[in-house]
Amino acid sequence: MKHTKLYIMLLAFSLAGCISDDSDLMPVIEEWENVDVEEISLDYSDLAEPAETIDPSDDDYTENNQFTHKVDVVFNGTTAMVSGDLDDIDVLISGAHVTIDSYTSEVEYIVSGTSTDGGLKIYSTNKYLLTLNGVTLTNPTGAAINNQSSKHLYLQLAPGTVNSLTDGNNYSTTNTEDEKGAFFSEGQIVVSGSGTLNVNGHHRHAIASDDYIIFRPGSKIYATTTAGHGIKANDGIDIRGSVINVEVSGTASKGINSEAFVNVSGGRTTIITTGQSLIEEGDTSTCAAVKCDSTFTMTAGTLCMKSTGMGGKCINATKTITISGGQLSAVALGEKALGAPKALKCDEDIIISGGRIFSYSANSKAVDADRELIVSPGWQTYKRTSRWMILQY
Repeated sequence: MKHTKLYIMLLAFSLAGCISDDSDLMPVIEEWENVDVEEISLDYSDLAEPAETIDPSDDDYTENNQFTHKVDVVFNGTTAMVSGDLDDIDVLISGAHVTIDSYTSEVEYIVSGTSTDGGLKIYSTNKYLLTLNGVTLTNPTGAAINNQSSKHLYLQLAPGTVNSLTDGNNYSTTNTEDEKGAFFSEGQIVVSGSGTLNVNGHHRHAIASDDYIIFRPGSKIYATTTAGHGIKANDGIDIRGSVINVEVSGTASKGINSEAFVNVSGGRTTIITTGQSLIEEGDTSTCAAVKCDSTFTMTAGTLCMKSTGMGGKCINATKTITISGGQLSAVALGEKALGAPKALKCDEDIIISGGRIFSYSANSKAVDADRELIVSPGWQTYKRTSRWMILQY
């Protein structure tokens, strides 16, 4: 584990229920004082995750849908080949750039191969399954994968495969179509499977959806960008599992950015931001590991965040932050200048009723709620200068 020193401290605090009074906690608090906050780094190690409980009535689960028509898309350098059940499916291939226009339902696209000048764009009137089966794809002039359907995109990472998607520094997008990242979808993205997906953004975001994104258990995701956000969704981001690593370095970039909610109920997510502040028309925007324009909720799993840019935040929520379980570590190391670097920041309440939380800001508030910080009975807040720990006793 890359977070060893920090996790030792968290585990030590979990023994607090066996300690009779605060004085007995002093050795542990002193250890916490000496925690190396620089220790948080990307973590690719395996993670044992509990089995999912699949609601048979929930359309977000791939298992509740049938995909009987198989279409293979194979990239090979400067060319590509599409084969399989192509009834009611139009295919246009230009070099290694593939455009598919589908009018049929229950289609699974199985994508493999390699190209340094290729891309896959799909138009569909129906939801579909996209299986990445060992593909390495770079599109110098746009998104590597571009879903222009507003229906569900079920993204399946084939077991044992490593898949890599990269966009170019400039897009040749038409004015009539959105194209917001190396992996872009007009509709929902539901990620499953036990493979690996690496997404590298150079022009805009790494992974982006104009709807919502769900991460189910089992996958390994690495999203990085030098320009936009790591993972961006308009209608919410739901992390139910997976090992997710996000690294962004662009000015005012966000690791995870949602125009709605962010929910964390499993998995291990690590986010590192290094970008600086941005001033536009008198308004200052700073980096954040997690930025949501609604609520942030955490019930289980692990979330580790480090923001080092000027004024950078770890969690910045427009509405309430609610934490009832899991392990959360938030470290803001940036300078206070154009913006104030805060570990946990929200415009309403911060409500704590469970979990283990470490919050640190080098130059500003570690915990900042515009209304109230509410800690449930049976829980205790420890504060030393800019370090906070909230735990059960």
